[in-house]
This record gives sequence, C-alpha cells and structure tokens, in this order.
Amino acid sequence: MSDSSETHTALVVGAGSGIGRATALRLAGSGMQVVAADLNDEAVAKLAAEHEGIVDLGEAWDATSAEECRRLVAAVVARTGRIDHVVSTVGWTAITRFLEETPDYWRRIIDVNLMSAIHISAAAGEAMRETGGTIVLTSSEAGMVGQSGEAVYSAAKGGIVALAKALAREWARFGIRVNVVAPGVTETPLLESQGGETLLSSVVRAIPLRRAGKPEEIADAIAYLSSAESSYVTGQTLCVGGGLTMSS
Repeated sequence: MSDSSETHTALVVGAGSGIGRATALRLAGSGMQVVAADLNDEAVAKLAAEHEGIVDLGEAWDATSAEECRRLVAAVVARTGRIDHVVSTVGWTAITRFLEETPDYWRRIIDVNLMSAIHISAAAGEAMRETGGTIVLTSSEAGMVGQSGEAVYSAAKGGIVALAKALAREWARFGIRVNVVAPGVTETPLLESQGGETLLSSVVRAIPLRRAGKPEEIADAIAYLSSAESSYVTGQTLCVGGGLTMSS
C-alpha cells in the first residue's frame, strides 16, 4: 500500500448524485483527492466546481463499457499520478413483476448493476497490482435476501457480493482489499423515482430503526472500508440498512 503520509487519490464512479455524490464529498473531506465520474457529466462538473478536493475529468463515463472503465482509470492515473482507492456506486432498477419483464430489461439491469462492477474492478485491479489499494463496491440488501419486484436486480447485486469475495482472495497478494457496502432503503433520487414517500411508508415498518437511510450514512461506511482503519478487512459485506438485514 502507498505511504500513508501521502495524499491518496480516490476514484468514485457514480458520483453525480445520491450515494456516489455523498461518498465523493466524504472522501474529499477526509483529505483525499477525489476524482468524480458519472454518466451525467454536468452533475460532476457542478460538484467539482462547488467543492475543493474533487476533480472532474470533463467528460461522461459509461461504467457498463469495459473499454471506458479502462480508459477512466488510466485518465485518473495520468491526471493525478496515482490511484489508491476505487469506489463504485453505480446502480439502477425499477420495481416490476418478473414475468412482465423482458430480456432487454434483464440485460440492462445486469449491465448496470453487475457488469459495471466487474469492469471497474478489472481496470482498478490492473492499475493497483503493483501498489495495492482498496476497492469498495455497492451491492444492496436486496442482493442479500432477494426482493419481490426486483428479482434480476437482486441477482445482480448478489453477484457483487460473490465477486468481491473472489477478488479479495485473488488480490490479497497484491495488497488490494475488496469489500462491499450493501445499502438498505436510502433517500436518493432513485428512491424518489420509484415512488418516494409512498414506497417508504410501505417498507419502513419492517426496518428496526423505523426510517430510511441517508446517503451520508452509506458514505461513512464506504469511507471506513477505504481507510487504514479497515486495514485487516477484506472480502466482507457491510449492510447499512437500519437493521433490516442481520447476519448470524
């Protein structure tokens, strides 16, 4: 791992809104140089303009493309000289019934939620194999237990958990730690697009803490797994969902 006295560089993919935006701000606030990337380049430009410590590379990035993920990581190294931490908060779903969905919809869900994590991890691992670093992927509590109305999304997010475990085993010899944060119901633009308060009222009663999470609370968990404080943690999934999902 790089010298802890040096300023570390973190790449946050999906930084345009929600959990990704909160994570970029949280890591920048901890003293890291943060490169923000998103398909929504206007949101990233605004974020970088308003907050010191956040770098905008000036273009949109599609995390479902293996080539763009490789090019993105290369651009970070070219711009900052190093890459120490990579966070992927890319995700999307809709609440629909499985038998009413189409193969095209399934492919989109898998590309956005699972293939993006695979592509980002591959590019990050290649860049970090000589220096070490951390990778934090975002799953979902749906990926831990399965969620009605989100069957393929649950499968894709569950795949991220298995991916991280496998990569953590393979890449420990390189000094690369790979972990997962699995958010529960969180107040994000995606939640709002799916029904917002109406959806919340139907699920909050099942959450022991009786509320949805905030993006900043998920970002705190990501920051921990990206820090030296978690130096002996790899291959783990941290659920941040108010107690909805509890490991035995």
